[in-house]
Amino acid sequence: MEVVHEKQNSHKEDVREQKRKLLFNFVTICFIWLFIFTAYSGLQNLEAAVNAETGLYSLAAVTSGGVISCLVAPTVISYIGSKGALIVACICQCIFVAANYYPKPYILITGGAIVGLSSGLLWTAQSCYVTMIALDYHKITGESLEAILSRFFGIFFMAFQSTQVWGNLISSAVFQLGGASTEQTNNTFCGAQYCPSEQTISNENETSESVVRPDQHLEVTLISIYLGITFIGLLLTVFVLKPIKSSMSDKYSTLKERLAANLKLLFTDLNMAMIIPFALYTGMEQVMMFAQFTTSFVACKLGIEWIGYTMICFGVCDTVGSLLVGIIAKYTGRLVLFFFSGFLNLGVLIFLRVWSLSGEVPFELFFVIPAVWGLADAVWQAQSDALLGSVFHQNPEIAFSNYLMFQAMGLAIAYIYNIYLCEEMKLYILGVTVIISLIFLCIIEFRVRRRKREEK
Repeated sequence: MEVVHEKQNSHKEDVREQKRKLLFNFVTICFIWLFIFTAYSGLQNLEAAVNAETGLYSLAAVTSGGVISCLVAPTVISYIGSKGALIVACICQCIFVAANYYPKPYILITGGAIVGLSSGLLWTAQSCYVTMIALDYHKITGESLEAILSRFFGIFFMAFQSTQVWGNLISSAVFQLGGASTEQTNNTFCGAQYCPSEQTISNENETSESVVRPDQHLEVTLISIYLGITFIGLLLTVFVLKPIKSSMSDKYSTLKERLAANLKLLFTDLNMAMIIPFALYTGMEQVMMFAQFTTSFVACKLGIEWIGYTMICFGVCDTVGSLLVGIIAKYTGRLVLFFFSGFLNLGVLIFLRVWSLSGEVPFELFFVIPAVWGLADAVWQAQSDALLGSVFHQNPEIAFSNYLMFQAMGLAIAYIYNIYLCEEMKLYILGVTVIISLIFLCIIEFRVRRRKREEK
């Protein structure tokens, strides 16, 4: 009896140790994202307003590079590993932040292209880390894989979305040194009537109806802080994060076979094909807040210095929502949450279309709108990864890379049309895309549930 008791205690101790190692790696991933995206989130929200077309072209370069890198990410990861991929991506993030010191087109767009070409590695490796940790945790505890995936991705995206809070809090604090006024402009072209081709951005010593740019020394201070934070994320990746085994390492022996596996899932799996509109939308809806709302509504009506403050509301609600979504999904399922987010987005889009910014408008609405959008975004980002991890858990690297490729394509498309289209047309495009996405999500969930019933 004593021998049996000792074996049981030893087994329990081994289980606790394995769980501790898994959770340590998971927490490390969360902190890496917290540091590197605190800088990127803050810069992303300011690029369109501060650097005008150059900033948008730079962000388009980021996402266009992501389209290419997502396609080859599984192949690269199979050679250098998920940790190696994260190290390369973190170095590229540092390059992009540093490029903002001298925001000339050839510098900023090149920096965007570099970080874009690494973004597929970054997000595919992250998705694989979280999915593999969840799978190992499921094997140890016996808990439902879907419940673990929802919870882990919820916690991860809580950490990730909180970077909107810290990044924007830093930018707001730095620009506050230059003074921030609550006085609203008399511009009549803000909101749904805003057309980028008709606007310009001026320096503080110029008189114009355009958006006023902050002092250069404040910009340099902000970029230096962001670069230091990104470097901390790189150090965590190199010295703290533990490597994991790639799920593709032993399946394919040649580059051709790995690329063929990636393309096969993309063109032969119906579930993967139906996810494409949804992937495009999850990219486009981010641009709605990061470029459209910040420029057409906040910067145009209140000034650049208020972008950070309003986006903090987006970050707080996105952060809290990501945590709650992982818990609520266990009781409601993904589809209910997807429809909840879809209706929130449609409601905001309709309101923005009819909202007139001529004259004085309620100041608090500039904070409520990003807060509501943040709640919806929490569902899109966390539950999309949970959906992919559940449907394609046997080959997560391929599925995630394909999904991220089309999400990056959605971001690129939105950033590019954001340069040329008026706000009204962009709102219509988003409304149609979210409706199409919800229809296909219903079909995917139906197919997944039917497959599970047949397997029983």
